[in-house]
Amino acid sequence: MQTNQTVSCPHCMNDVPWGASVCRGCHAEIAYGTPGAITIFFIVVSVAAGWYAAKLVHDHLSTNSTFLWIVFGVVLVLVGILSIKICKRLYKGRTWFRRIYRTK
Repeated sequence: MQTNQTVSCPHCMNDVPWGASVCRGCHAEIAYGTPGAITIFFIVVSVAAGWYAAKLVHDHLSTNSTFLWIVFGVVLVLVGILSIKICKRLYKGRTWFRRIYRTK
């Protein structure tokens, strides 16, 4: 991103410089990139894909546990790398504003 780019806060409509962690106007927290829930989802998908691949190999090819762990690890890493690339492309340049409203 450019160093002089600004983002508009959806809460107070104040211009905030890119890279700031808090809005100057309403003190909303600012996060950039992939949301945490999406990251956890892709971790679960990677583990499930590795487990499923190891199960298929166990059912059809081999019962050697070392080989099954290798299959699990390779599939886990490959799906993980693919997930990272997908997230970087989908959430490039995204900003997330979160404001906690406090009442007394």
